Amino acid sequence: MISTLFFLLLLAFQLWYLASGQVKTQPAGYRAYAASNPQNARIAGGMLLALAAGAFVFRFGWMTGLSAWLVGLMGMGCLVVTLAPLRYFSPVSVAALYIVSLFLELAL
Repeated sequence: MISTLFFLLLLAFQLWYLASGQVKTQPAGYRAYAASNPQNARIAGGMLLALAAGAFVFRFGWMTGLSAWLVGLMGMGCLVVTLAPLRYFSPVSVAALYIVSLFLELAL
């Protein structure tokens, strides 16, 4: 569950990053749609952030959930801002990272 919540935070922050206009390269796929339609990307990112915040609060309680959401948001934000210009975020690599972390979470 926690891997899924952090994955939602990653997607939400990446959508907001693509909608900000700070992207210098030409994105492809859903990233191109997000860059060309920033209003829709911001709405989708905001809904993902709200969904993740609600799930964190439901799972951990009010203060711990909001603190975990905020720390996760800062972590995913740093990851996106640092690694997105280097083009390390391909859909295949993000999906592989999510599957491995989900496997580790469920196996342990």
